[in-house]
Amino acid sequence: MTAFKRQIEIDAPKIKLWEIVSNLGGIDKYHPGVHKSYYTSSLKHGVGASRICELHPSGKILESVKEWKVGTSFTLQIEPLEKAPPVKNFEGNFYLKEVDSIKTQVSVVINYDMKFGSIGHLLNKLIIQSKMEAGIDNLLSGLKLHAETGAIIKAVSYTHLTLPTIYPV
Repeated sequence: MTAFKRQIEIDAPKIKLWEIVSNLGGIDKYHPGVHKSYYTSSLKHGVGASRICELHPSGKILESVKEWKVGTSFTLQIEPLEKAPPVKNFEGNFYLKEVDSIKTQVSVVINYDMKFGSIGHLLNKLIIQSKMEAGIDNLLSGLKLHAETGAIIKAVSYTHLTLPTIYPV
């Protein structure tokens, strides 16, 4: 299993960040790697809510809420649908922790297994893990910029942005 964690401190209250990240259909407003996102369930919050993320420049994943703690965290089960890496047992955990009344620490923990045995393991070490980590760094950087300024982060304009650095934990 591959697992990694990234976190960032954002100059915004925890309640504001929860409003942003708990709107599952709105991830395309702050994640530069998501071209389009939309709900695939009638539920908009909580266990059972799900969304499709159409990735930039191509690919598609289905994310379904597996665990939901209002105001604090949620866990997504992630299923690659189109042009996505050969992974299985793919989960993303999102955590918010209040630093003070105007700062929040946001953490994302990713866990996945590779398909294709030793070939998949090698592919992961050479390419996939670093791309996954960069994708989460971009997610957090985009979230920070969006939460602090209100900017809408679009994949097509991403190359023109100067985003803050994310440090691995």
